[in-house]
Amino acid sequence: MTAGPAAAAPGPAGTAARALTSPPAWAVAAAAAALALVPLGVRDAFFLNALITVFLFGTVAQAWNIIGGYAGQISFGHAVFFGLGAYAAAVLLKEVGLSPWLGMGAGAGIAVLVSLAIGYPTFRLRRHFFALATLALGEIVRILFLNWSFVGAAVGFYLPLEYRNRPGYLMWDSKVPYYLVSLALFGSATLLVALLDRRRAGVYLRAINQDEDAAAMLGLAARRYKLYAMALSAALTSLAGTIYALYVLYIDPYNVMPGRLSLLAVVMALIGGRATVTGPVLGAFFIVLLNEYTRSWLGGGGRGADFILFGALVMLVSIREPGGLVGWLVRAGARTQPAAIPDPDPPPATPQNAAPVPSPVTPPDATSSPVRAVAPHPAARSALPAPVLLRVAHLSKRFGGVQAVRDVSFDVYRGEICGLIGPNGAGKSTLFDCITGFTRPDAGAVHLDGMLLSGREPYQAAWAGLARTFQAMRIFPELSAWENLMCAQEHRGEGLWTASVRTDPPEVRRRGCELLQQFGLWPLRDLPAGALSFGQQKLLSIAIAVLRKPRLVLLDEPAAGVNPVLVDAIAQHLRRLNDAGLTLLVIEHNMDLIMHLAHRVVFMAGGEIVAIGPPEAIQRDETVRELYYGR
Repeated sequence: MTAGPAAAAPGPAGTAARALTSPPAWAVAAAAAALALVPLGVRDAFFLNALITVFLFGTVAQAWNIIGGYAGQISFGHAVFFGLGAYAAAVLLKEVGLSPWLGMGAGAGIAVLVSLAIGYPTFRLRRHFFALATLALGEIVRILFLNWSFVGAAVGFYLPLEYRNRPGYLMWDSKVPYYLVSLALFGSATLLVALLDRRRAGVYLRAINQDEDAAAMLGLAARRYKLYAMALSAALTSLAGTIYALYVLYIDPYNVMPGRLSLLAVVMALIGGRATVTGPVLGAFFIVLLNEYTRSWLGGGGRGADFILFGALVMLVSIREPGGLVGWLVRAGARTQPAAIPDPDPPPATPQNAAPVPSPVTPPDATSSPVRAVAPHPAARSALPAPVLLRVAHLSKRFGGVQAVRDVSFDVYRGEICGLIGPNGAGKSTLFDCITGFTRPDAGAVHLDGMLLSGREPYQAAWAGLARTFQAMRIFPELSAWENLMCAQEHRGEGLWTASVRTDPPEVRRRGCELLQQFGLWPLRDLPAGALSFGQQKLLSIAIAVLRKPRLVLLDEPAAGVNPVLVDAIAQHLRRLNDAGLTLLVIEHNMDLIMHLAHRVVFMAGGEIVAIGPPEAIQRDETVRELYYGR
């Protein structure tokens, strides 16, 4: 029985944790509506001012969470976008009388352009380069505005007061309208993140954050998604800056572009819980209210005592719960959660004559036991008169003084299992890197079904029909097994808007359910992939590679370090996939496995192809035996 798409719902414990970290849209809207009623019963100006501050800076924290939490690109320059939103609306209002409703759109547009200008070159690099770039951006822009006379330079300017109490200009004498406008912005930002979190784009951003190379090999254009997150984050931050300028009615670079504002956004998201919907919300309430009320309580006589208390509490949360306040709540909820209800679904289906798959309750781990031989592949010794699917021609790659790959040429035929073997250091994994685009070869070419792959990025190689596993385990440990699998769907032609507003297609979900059942992972679908045993992670990595039915799958040591029983199961799965028409190129050091599984074997040593032929011929070749076994 094949489970339908709806069957991938999480269990009771997973549902509770999901509700805490990522509430549904209706819950966000309900919370915002409840907060909108606060001014009806509260007239305290100080309290309303504190909540307005919570909403505005909470919006900045939620915006930062998109790029810094989900995409994992730490920004220390969000004060720039905040200031651009403030200055754009204020200057247009002051100089030409333009409504801030239009001015905030101009500010958001400018902020987006600046964010793309800084992100496009730095996202080609990784993590800390982007952080340094945003830090420099903050100082450059602040100094520019400090010396720009048109915007008041260091003195700043007051907004014209003649527009007060006119709805079209967002300026009032009362705090209540500011409260409602800032709450609407905060609620909208949180609702946007909640929708993003539950759509494909949110899962893709978290995958890119955890392992960008693995994500690229699944066809995810990492830089495109990071630019999308950066632009969205900058736009939201700019809108908060516009409302802030209209609230305080005076701006200067020290007020709307301070470095501490960027740091505050980071701290709110981290203390609350990054890459969650509720984290920045909790962080904003905790930090802003704590800061406002400790300063009020201690007054001028405290002279920095509020910062000491504030810092001590922040350190306490950071040390006791790295997952932030959300992590604290999830852990507390887990302690009170009743035992999980047994999975009501039928046992996972297994292919006919397949070896037993390890139990999900007590999965086997890696052992040092000798691997037993598997039954021969029925077609292992027959010739395959099939067209060429992959052609590697005169490929070479040098790293300094080491020639890792030297003039390598061979073909892989459609529908075969081709084994690639050789001693350690033979250049096999480097060859895979050259084929899939992670390493640019010095010479030679790679064609897939007649299409030139050389010079393409890994995600473009994936779009062309390649899939790959890695020698070291490359899954997304913080995503569930199901989310890992859904990251592997076809991304060619997928737009950012599509990934942001639509869930996984039903046919992809059906295919994912079938694979998880066949690989014995269906009961574990809601567990974080990092919680699976090593052998189960191996099975998951193979399922990920074959989900979108690629033209060719490159497997780098799929059976390395796993239990002998699981080696047999992996072999059965690979045979079944091959029988269904999948072409495989397999690196493997388990000689019994590769000799009984492959139709042909390519032997590499010293970066060169030494022999190509049927498994029996390779096994009998004296040169191969000497190079591989040292005899």
